[in-house]
Amino acid sequence: MLAGTEKIRIEGIKLSGELVAVIFRNLSNIKNHISRFCHILVENRVNLVFLTTTNIHNNVQVSFCVAVEDQALVKELVKTEAGVAPDVEFIAAVGALSIFHHQFDLKFLGLVLNIFGRARLPVYGLASSLSTLTCITDYANLNKAVKAIQEYIDVPSGQISLKPEFHVKQSQRVKD
Repeated sequence: MLAGTEKIRIEGIKLSGELVAVIFRNLSNIKNHISRFCHILVENRVNLVFLTTTNIHNNVQVSFCVAVEDQALVKELVKTEAGVAPDVEFIAAVGALSIFHHQFDLKFLGLVLNIFGRARLPVYGLASSLSTLTCITDYANLNKAVKAIQEYIDVPSGQISLKPEFHVKQSQRVKD
């Protein structure tokens, strides 16, 4: 436990299935690139599980995650759609860890990043809403991340969802 820190109570943790992270770097015209690529993903019925953007000193980066079974298709779409993303990286075998009861608390965000750092867990992506903080890390280390979090954060018994409850996949609509 960090010195002078009491455990913060949360509502629960949810873990994703295995995902693939896709990172577009050095985008000059983010609106055109991302809009076009999202349209291509919709046409090919690929669901985005996670999406975030970063802009530091005009260096725009867009990160998203797709189901592992969509990796080959997304790689092919990136390759065949010239100009979609000049600099793209795929990170296989990642997972999303979502912590509920975030409440836009910067102290809580700092604690979670500190926990990941102390446990030597990579953070490939990070997103927050009023109620949830989601970290993208190595899929193989999701359970290690949960154990590290439990040292500093009070997770109610039975409030850790270790497997997705269901998986939705778009299918092609057949007209009669």
